[in-house]
Amino acid sequence: MAGAFILEDMSYIGNGDLIKSPLLAIFSSAKCPASSILKAHDYAKEIRNGEIGVVSGFHAPAEKEVLEVLLKGTCPIVVVLGRRLEGVRIPAVWKAEIERGRMLVISPFKGYQKYVTKEISLKRNDLAAQIAGRVLIVHASEGGSLQSQIEKWAKENIRIDYLI
Repeated sequence: MAGAFILEDMSYIGNGDLIKSPLLAIFSSAKCPASSILKAHDYAKEIRNGEIGVVSGFHAPAEKEVLEVLLKGTCPIVVVLGRRLEGVRIPAVWKAEIERGRMLVISPFKGYQKYVTKEISLKRNDLAAQIAGRVLIVHASEGGSLQSQIEKWAKENIRIDYLI
């Protein structure tokens, strides 16, 4: 884990010890080529039964694909929400994994926001990257906000890898 994160400062549901596990943050731009989504799917199949967990907002299509594959495995999963946890409907498949102790859902957000905004998604991604200390980029659109975050994370000594 890259930094010390106190879950008591956040809202969460699930196995709080997962935040101490070795984690890899996975991100993708919302606009992502189908070939990159397929690579992300294949990569998720390779790691879904491993000991390294995955942390992400699982918001972009490629990230959602990764989560869908990971849920069929056994590795730890940490979901960082882009809104407050209170009032969120937890999907049944997540509830089952939370009960098994392999999933943690966290939110650093306290206020109500109806939609995930760009600013909130940047904060969500920053938190996930800082928790993991290591990031895997499925696809970053040229000139997009994810590309700016990658530059910022590199300056913060967060390891950046690319799915090729």
